[in-house]
Amino acid sequence: MLRKAVNGSPKDPQLPAALGYVEQKRGATSDARALYEQALKQDPTLLEAATNLGVLDAKSGELREAVRLWESAFQRAPGRSGIGVNLARAFCGAGQIEEARNFAMRVLQFNPDLTEARKLLNGLNATPPKCSP
Repeated sequence: MLRKAVNGSPKDPQLPAALGYVEQKRGATSDARALYEQALKQDPTLLEAATNLGVLDAKSGELREAVRLWESAFQRAPGRSGIGVNLARAFCGAGQIEEARNFAMRVLQFNPDLTEARKLLNGLNATPPKCSP
């Protein structure tokens, strides 16, 4: 039904983004990727499509592209904690501990009770720094 809506409303970027999420959850990552890209082509500011495409990129080893998508999304929506946590983890995994700390602290500015970000920051502040608690 959602696919029919996407085909019937080719100018609505929310529809391919929503169907992309369904496909991603089903494990159809190439279909999800194509749908997210379609949505972003129509509306490059669509946060959900950018964030979820970043997840697919990160899982496929395209970390630079994931970070590019996430940074742009987080800049527009700094209250979206999950994006900031993704960025902190990506930078930590790349050995850029200070950048990872910065993102974890920015997340905590908007969501000071987020346990995941607090644990991540504690790990980053450990000696030696750790990317996971």
